[in-house]
Amino acid sequence: MRCTDPLATPVKKTRNQLLYLIYGNQDVYRREAKFSILTALSHAKNGKCPSIRILTDRPEDYAGWPVDTVFLSQETLTQWQGENGYHHRRKACAIAAGLKLAEKTLFVDTDTLFTSDPNRIFSQIQPGQYLMDRFEYDWQYVCERPEYQKLGACLDAHGITPTNGFKLYNSGLCGVTDRDGALFDESIRLIDEWTRDGYDIHTIEQIALSFAMRNKPVAEAKKYIYHYFAEKRFFHAMVAYFFSRHGEQFSQDLVELCRDVPRVKPFPSAWQRLKIKWKLRHQNGALRKVGRDLLYGSAAPEGAYYGACRHEWWECASREILRWDKNSQKKLLNARNRWPEQLPKPDKSEDERVIMQYLKKRVEAAG
Repeated sequence: MRCTDPLATPVKKTRNQLLYLIYGNQDVYRREAKFSILTALSHAKNGKCPSIRILTDRPEDYAGWPVDTVFLSQETLTQWQGENGYHHRRKACAIAAGLKLAEKTLFVDTDTLFTSDPNRIFSQIQPGQYLMDRFEYDWQYVCERPEYQKLGACLDAHGITPTNGFKLYNSGLCGVTDRDGALFDESIRLIDEWTRDGYDIHTIEQIALSFAMRNKPVAEAKKYIYHYFAEKRFFHAMVAYFFSRHGEQFSQDLVELCRDVPRVKPFPSAWQRLKIKWKLRHQNGALRKVGRDLLYGSAAPEGAYYGACRHEWWECASREILRWDKNSQKKLLNARNRWPEQLPKPDKSEDERVIMQYLKKRVEAAG
């Protein structure tokens, strides 16, 4: 099924656009999108930013922001999900629908920070020349993994083998032109084919697009942006803190204030990391990982934003502990708030009690 239904929108076609897709009422994605937009505006030279368009079922969330909203009805969202229930299909449909709104489109996942003038990126997008977030791996590298076996059979029907595969790109950023409708028709058709009997992996959308782009020139956008998909919890905490302090009403002050938010997660200094590594040199793999994450959180750099997310290091440790058997958990987390004898103590003594309470609460909540 192709996504040919026109969107009812007064938005006029422009030269260049940043395109976002946001649906549902989860605060975290709305904040992601708004902060991404702020970073784009903060880097735009002389305040000249490409048109920003948001495809959304909640246009009221962006009232007062320098964006155009395109309303998505529930009927459209249901159609875009397709008959096989693969919700990432909506992304391919959104890009396809957005092509008619600009000569060049840069689709942006909401968990993306601009680190350079967004206008510079569009020079990399030309007819037949595509832009993707980053190269991730070759098909040959993953084709033997169990979760890729079913997809491998589908690709085999297209003549793809481990030896004549293709490059797989992360589609967190996707730059195309208004001539690329056929590219997304093929991507959507492949998504429907590969999800017809269920699916074992959730990145079929970007694999289908990578397949459709095979043998075509594709540039990477990673030097212009930072896609924090693998570090979401840290950035969610910092962005939530930002908006709790400054509110979500748009202003130029908000653009300037966004510069204060770190663009990296709170790693301790190189000296602190070396010190922690030395302290844990005698620990085994699992316990070493737990100790590292606990001490990293305690040794995070000073600052309000880093302070707002240092507990995410402790969350990483708790997830590792939850994989252990009950006896191992009990041995580490004794009945009192004492620090485990198996682990070196954090430099900040006040963190001993805070960390232990956090871990016990997480383990108890998990049952």
